[in-house]
Amino acid sequence: MSASWSHVRRMLCNKCAALGIPVSGVFELTPRCNLRCKMCYVRLTPEQMHPLGRERTAEEWLELARQARDQGMTFLLLTGGEPTLRTDFCRIYEALAQMGLSISLNTNGTLLTPEIRRLWSKLPPAQVNITLYGTCREDYDALCGNPDAFDAVVDGLDWLKAQGILVHLNTTIVPTNRKKWEEIEVFAKKRGLDLRMTVYCFPPNRRDCSGFERLQPEDAGQLIVQDTLYREGIQSILNRAEDLDKPLPKSCELDNGEPMQCTAGKSQFWITWNGKMSPCAMLTKPATEPFGKDFATAWEELKGLCDAIRLCPDCVDCPDQKSCMNCAAVTFAETGHFDGKPEYMCRLNRAYREELFRIAKEYSRT
Repeated sequence: MSASWSHVRRMLCNKCAALGIPVSGVFELTPRCNLRCKMCYVRLTPEQMHPLGRERTAEEWLELARQARDQGMTFLLLTGGEPTLRTDFCRIYEALAQMGLSISLNTNGTLLTPEIRRLWSKLPPAQVNITLYGTCREDYDALCGNPDAFDAVVDGLDWLKAQGILVHLNTTIVPTNRKKWEEIEVFAKKRGLDLRMTVYCFPPNRRDCSGFERLQPEDAGQLIVQDTLYREGIQSILNRAEDLDKPLPKSCELDNGEPMQCTAGKSQFWITWNGKMSPCAMLTKPATEPFGKDFATAWEELKGLCDAIRLCPDCVDCPDQKSCMNCAAVTFAETGHFDGKPEYMCRLNRAYREELFRIAKEYSRT
């Protein structure tokens, strides 16, 4: 079910990108959150929000959704901060669902109130993405500042599964929970849930942040390989190593002069809590003003701005580009420029390749 839904969504996004149809959108309903995760890129207090703008009202979001739907939006992700923290969340969700949109959510899973559960029993979301930060109360205390959150997450997961609502687990690994990654994998496997592990954390370029933490690039690169070995086995490592040994065709996704290669700003968009429309969450620019004008105009402007983006020329002849996970958002977040060279990602990629080839070589000797 999860694979088929994701496949259809991805296929439509790719097809619509060629036509410039905004088939997939994200509404970031709030930057507020009830957790204080050390790697968060968006969480703000009401005091921090004030100079940056205001949360948009339910009426504003719903009117914008109608306009976006008329332009082709079919898939809508609701996110935050923590979207369920809004007192009018159920009102917004129900009205969006009644528009016929396929709605998914990003949530920490701690605030699934009786009202939300009653609503989702009648109008279930297409998918709920819950971020799991550990496997016990102590983990949540250390990383999120709230030990009670773990029990709430487990209760929410149990309820969602009992309702037959599609759940996907995400996790982000930072120094605080680095040693817990295997336990998190086991937690997901025991519950029959898909898990996506993130080891790269974007710099917090959307807010002032003290206490921000992320893995060193070498540790992140090695962990990607270790997790691949755990999930997929040694044959996957051998296949990947063999593929990386093959020469890369000259035409590359990062060729000098080529625009962004993903579907952001072509068939997908992100609208922040204070009303800025950008290609994705991690790009603060280019941005347009969909609330200050009609959605169609703002979308056309965004497409034009994204078309003008050109990527890093230094990546064209890089011998390691085949395994590089760099993108326009990473480049901009790390360097402040779209044509910059993100050294963090270069180091991560080198570590990934070294660990991959090391394990493949060791296995070949046995």
